[in-house]
Amino acid sequence: MDLFCIVRLVTKKRFYDIVLAYMTCKNCSTDFNILPEDISLYEKLKVPPPTWCPECRCIRRMVHRNERNLYRRTCDITGKNMISIYRPDCPFTICDQDYYFSDAFDAMEFGRDYDPTRTFFDQFGEFAKTVPLAGLFLRSSVNCVYNQDMGECSNCYLCSRTHNSQNILYGYRVNKSSDCVDCFQATEASETLYECFDTISCNNSQFLHICEKCSDSSFLYNCVGCVDCFMCTNQRNKSNCYKNVQYSAEEYKKILASYELGTRSGIERALGEFEDFVNQFPHKNLTIIRADNVSGDNIIESKNCRGVFNVKKLENCGYIWDSKKFTDSMDTYSGMNADLIYDSTATTSHSSNCHFCVRVYESSIDCEYSWFLKTCRNCFGCSGLFNKEYCIFNKQYSKEEYEVKVKEIKDNMMRDGEYGEFFPLALSPFPYNDTVAHEYFPLTEEKAELWGMGWGATEEKNYATTMQADALPDTIDEVTDVILSEVIACEHAGTCLHGCTKAFRIVADELDFYRKRNIPLPKQCPNCRYYRRLAYRNPTRLRDTVCMCGTSSSAYENTVPHDHGSGLCNKGIATTVPADSKKIIYCEECYKAEIF
Repeated sequence: MDLFCIVRLVTKKRFYDIVLAYMTCKNCSTDFNILPEDISLYEKLKVPPPTWCPECRCIRRMVHRNERNLYRRTCDITGKNMISIYRPDCPFTICDQDYYFSDAFDAMEFGRDYDPTRTFFDQFGEFAKTVPLAGLFLRSSVNCVYNQDMGECSNCYLCSRTHNSQNILYGYRVNKSSDCVDCFQATEASETLYECFDTISCNNSQFLHICEKCSDSSFLYNCVGCVDCFMCTNQRNKSNCYKNVQYSAEEYKKILASYELGTRSGIERALGEFEDFVNQFPHKNLTIIRADNVSGDNIIESKNCRGVFNVKKLENCGYIWDSKKFTDSMDTYSGMNADLIYDSTATTSHSSNCHFCVRVYESSIDCEYSWFLKTCRNCFGCSGLFNKEYCIFNKQYSKEEYEVKVKEIKDNMMRDGEYGEFFPLALSPFPYNDTVAHEYFPLTEEKAELWGMGWGATEEKNYATTMQADALPDTIDEVTDVILSEVIACEHAGTCLHGCTKAFRIVADELDFYRKRNIPLPKQCPNCRYYRRLAYRNPTRLRDTVCMCGTSSSAYENTVPHDHGSGLCNKGIATTVPADSKKIIYCEECYKAEIF
């Protein structure tokens, strides 16, 4: 009997202490640790410990998320033409979302018996292909057809994971905001932003990176409370600053005017200069704000968490990504307001004690191995149910029958090495290169297929382009409404690895935004622009290094005395900044001494 079988069958705490500190991933063969805190939570969640490493577990969940790729296809139920995140050749049953969320759809009609002679995953894969899936997931939104994972929005175009927002174009994770174009994670009443990355409560600005409460500014990095600032980094509550130097209002306006940001050439000059300027100053090794006893990066207001990335308000959690307001949970990607969640994705809205699930939401409780459940309780191996309880494979049972049957299924899954594992990679309805997993962990087609994942051929659009990118006017003043009928060739021409669409159009709301903000037209398709912003995000992988603080360690010279004197700090630190980056990385103590 190998180690993994022993782990599955033996549940005594002292055995965990002996053997679970060090394991080898069954998927990629790398070694990983299981910490005592992990063990305590596994026992609380009543699940066996994992056999895959945290990164592979995350990939296994992410392959169930196509967040940005849209296709034209027909509804398998009504025959209606529609926009969908599922390719036309997807082997699952895909339906129009209006049908999916209507009274005409009853997922209980697809109920079936569990067969104890077959493995659970084999049965679920067959069953899941029959239950219709919504082509898009849009809720309570108006004029938002070409979007995915959206709720309470209006007048949005080509956005994803966007909620409670209005007039957003080409946005990703834009929440509670309005009038933003080409922004990556703009939140909490951000307004009138262009080409911004990770902003909170900012407005009337462009090219802000990791900024909060800034306005009327351009090309800022890690600034807070700044107004009328340009080309600055690490500033707090400043105005009329250029390259971190204070100027009078008149001098500042002259400097700003000299860049001619209303021209494409001016923006390209400023962007290149800005990226070089930012690398001349210290960067903190990790972004951890008001958090205690945590590991990972980009962690806000959390405590007692390990291996978490891009999270806020977590407590006693591990290996959670892009989520907020979780407690006593592990191994999730994307979600909020939930507790006791394990190895799931998109679990939201006060759901509790749900394990191995895909988008189980709105106060769903005690559900396992299920997809797309809303307000359900005690469901196992179900898909597409609303307001149901005690169901298995979408078939209704009494409470007593359910408990007996679930125990039988779990026992069989334990025997087959299935219980405790998320759905196999091959059960994803998406090819690997359509999923968010490919954005975080890019694979070749050969490697994806080796892992059992499909690979989607690049959809040939066959656009008849009418205009080359180099022919676009340098200023928006030169653009007439004729541009709305042009098919513009992307300057990458499909030669990049960003899913380039090779051509794109300018839509009316977009043109109106550029005119009001005096912004020249873009030369790249929306996909290529998205990947340019995505490149600003650090990998979600920690590495060990040393603090570079010290006059002889970099081109930057400290402006105030540090505890370690004038020599090198050399303190051992962890960071997500890549080893080949040009950034100057400081430990938290040296960064605070220098910046604040």
